[in-house]
Amino acid sequence: MIEKKLKAYCTYKRCIQILINICGCTYMPTKFNKLSYFWSILVIILMMSFVILDLKVCYKLIHDLVMLLHVFTLGVSLFTSALKVMIVLFNRNYIRQYHQMLDNLFEEELARNDLIRTVMLSSLRKIYTLAYMYYTFQAGIYLSYYLPPCLIIIRDLLHFRLTTSYSLPCKPLYFWTIPDNFLYHFHLMYEMSATVISCVVASSIDTMFGFWIYQIASTMDAMTYMLTNPPSTEKYSDIIKMCVIKHQKLMQCCDMLGHMYGKIIFWHIISNAVLLCALMFEASTFTEFTVSNVSMFTTFVTIKLIQSFIYAWHGTVLTNASENFRIGIYFGKWLNSSLNSHMRTNIVMMLMQKSLTITAVFSSVDVVMFTNLVNTALSYFFLVRSVSNKED
Repeated sequence: MIEKKLKAYCTYKRCIQILINICGCTYMPTKFNKLSYFWSILVIILMMSFVILDLKVCYKLIHDLVMLLHVFTLGVSLFTSALKVMIVLFNRNYIRQYHQMLDNLFEEELARNDLIRTVMLSSLRKIYTLAYMYYTFQAGIYLSYYLPPCLIIIRDLLHFRLTTSYSLPCKPLYFWTIPDNFLYHFHLMYEMSATVISCVVASSIDTMFGFWIYQIASTMDAMTYMLTNPPSTEKYSDIIKMCVIKHQKLMQCCDMLGHMYGKIIFWHIISNAVLLCALMFEASTFTEFTVSNVSMFTTFVTIKLIQSFIYAWHGTVLTNASENFRIGIYFGKWLNSSLNSHMRTNIVMMLMQKSLTITAVFSSVDVVMFTNLVNTALSYFFLVRSVSNKED
């Protein structure tokens, strides 16, 4: 059973690393360092060019609120992906240091014994299930847009011809006439590249946050287990010393994680509330509920809700693990152990500290943040709806 969970952990970790490499956000030193750096810049340019097109169309549609919100939704999603790549690019060395420290702590605890491995891997299934669900919806929204034109192209190639009988999903964004030749296919490749990179960036960077939180929380769970169930082969004083040292390192990891992801989460709080409002308003204007409309709306909303929930829920996981660690120390046997005064002072200071949290500028990242985001989106929706009714 433990071997299966270890394989699942390795698969989950490898999947995130592959997606990170595809979008140019790799943080591990390789022989292709310069190439990955320039690739990440190319990714930013690709998505920002699409954002500029989107802004141009938004300006033209300023009097059509429904279409404006529809186009605006796409632009915000692409800008968010570009912003994530820029933040990772500017903090690449910082992230590398963080990853090496956290990975070493996690692997050290994982290598202890089967009981510790069981404790650390117990919550893995919930973590990767949420991540794989997110991947599935991202792939679904991409295929729904670009599978039909790809099927038409494949059919034409099987008949030794290449026509432009398909429609471009993002055709309303172009403010120039698209020629009916090979440039038409170039526009499709341009759209597909920008969209798939955007999906990969969102999938990798969002789930990487959950993966790192899982490593921190699992390491703390292992230390809590050792404090409450000390092995007979080790002195309790040695265990508590090890836990104090590792807790200080984990606090540094949380600070590093908050330094990078605090800006990303803060942007998601604002942008996802606006996007959910825009999606609900667009759905309220449907004259007829077709399968295409309903499925597209449901998929978009689900992606944004899962994206917000990933950050909020993992923040709560970290806080709960930190609180359980404090409880483990409080009920431990450190009072009767042979610790010096300096170590006892460190333990008392740990008990007095608040639980570890990730802060997004002004808001703590937890499940309460998710409920506040949903409430804010609903408030925005009713406000836009009332403004639209007054204009009508």
